[in-house]
Amino acid sequence: MGYAPCFSVKDTAASIAFYERLGFTVDSSGARPGDDIHMLFYAGEFCGMLYSNADLKNWLPVLADTPIGFAGMHYLGVDDLQATHDHIAQHAEIVKPLAEHNGMRLFYFRDLDGYIIGINEKATTPAV
Repeated sequence: MGYAPCFSVKDTAASIAFYERLGFTVDSSGARPGDDIHMLFYAGEFCGMLYSNADLKNWLPVLADTPIGFAGMHYLGVDDLQATHDHIAQHAEIVKPLAEHNGMRLFYFRDLDGYIIGINEKATTPAV
């Protein structure tokens, strides 16, 4: 089974535009009428979802008092780390520059709602 983060966001249109500027594609065709949820893809691979904060809290009322964002991070493996970094750096806040950690090159950026995304080279992604 794969892991797919679902980001609770303030404004899905703004988040979609933000992620598209970073090179992601968004598919909203699977949403039921009235659902403000959108699938995120990077280099053709599914990697997560954007969900309206209001709709998410309606779907899972247990999240009613949970603020947008969280203490943690998500990772995305890419084929060309340098090119991805250079592109994302033009459109998003880089919160940790390119570095090497345990033999893996990576960097981190923050999205519009405060989520931290780590980007690393696919070839060095640890096997789970």
